[in-house]
Amino acid sequence: MTVLGVDVGGANIKIATGDGFAHSFPFAIWKKKHELVVNLKHVLGMTPVFDRVAVTMTAELADCFGSKAEGVRFVLGAIREVFTDYPVKVYTVTGKMVSLEDGIMDPLSVAAANWHALGRFGGQWFQGKSGLVVDVGSTTTDIIPLIDGQVASKSKSDLCRLLAGELVYLGVERTPICGITDYVNFRGKRVPVANEWFATSIDILLALGLFDEEPENHGTADGRPATREFAKTRLARMICADGDEVTWTEINEMARELNSIMVKKIATGIRQVVEELKMNVELTVISGHGDFLAEAALDSAGVVTHREYLTDLIGANAARCAPAYALAILAEEAWD
Repeated sequence: MTVLGVDVGGANIKIATGDGFAHSFPFAIWKKKHELVVNLKHVLGMTPVFDRVAVTMTAELADCFGSKAEGVRFVLGAIREVFTDYPVKVYTVTGKMVSLEDGIMDPLSVAAANWHALGRFGGQWFQGKSGLVVDVGSTTTDIIPLIDGQVASKSKSDLCRLLAGELVYLGVERTPICGITDYVNFRGKRVPVANEWFATSIDILLALGLFDEEPENHGTADGRPATREFAKTRLARMICADGDEVTWTEINEMARELNSIMVKKIATGIRQVVEELKMNVELTVISGHGDFLAEAALDSAGVVTHREYLTDLIGANAARCAPAYALAILAEEAWD
């Protein structure tokens, strides 16, 4: 039996099978939700042979929907239309797999459940130990506590996870700079940043050389390529300048400050989770293409423990689509 794991996010559709196939497709559902079926059919057309489908999502929070319930039902309706010839199960925030119809009937039970699948999957390396799974993605950071190898979070919604420090709405690509800080140091003074979507976190990492340039990637704040030179211009706009008014040295100093602020924000969430659960952290599994940010945040939070990297454990492609891959594995083990 081969299960296709499908994770429908707000900005990407991620798919994976347990044999190592994995792929992430950019899809901004808030801009073109009615193209979801077309995009899922594209996914179906390039996927290797599979027998069943397991689904999770975070797209229901997109502001093109009037409510989370509406978003869940829209996504599951598209899944039903595209995968009509396959048995389909939907992952819930309690770790159960339910039918498509049950997910539609009880939409909040399946909303934003992909973190739980990742936590359960990560638990296999804990072998009864306690610790964290920390996943830093393009939009958010998940801090998932595990005690005795089992997901210890009691949260059943993103709101509850925000309150618990388990969800930090900060990632390595899409976070607006004005959502990271109100001020930056520039030429010896504290300068307010513009409350505009001029630049995002990907520009910080491009400027610092922590991300490779992607000239074909236009999913940036201004729609221009994800290169260092354009990142410089986008970051300059955050202080109402342009690329000709600032030097690379100044932009790099600004980027280093912003990177440090991101690390501290994630570290605050880590400390809150550890302190509230009075955890003895014996192991951390680090996931996501912002794994370097997770490592720095753990150091900042004082969580010095053995660390495993999902990229090393399951390969880079599968790790980039970790919730979909985790879901495929879990579903193959538990499908009834």
